[in-house]
Amino acid sequence: MSNSNKRRGPIVKTGPTSGNVRSRNADGTWRRKRSDAEKPRKN
Repeated sequence: MSNSNKRRGPIVKTGPTSGNVRSRNADGTWRRKRSDAEKPRKN
């Protein structure tokens, strides 16, 4: 069981900010994961 209830929001699962509470957009909605987040980088 995660402690998201205590921290007031969803917890980021992967990426550089994993483990933190998800950030919000300017209008107050939760930010979505970037669509290119888990794709390999092109050189």
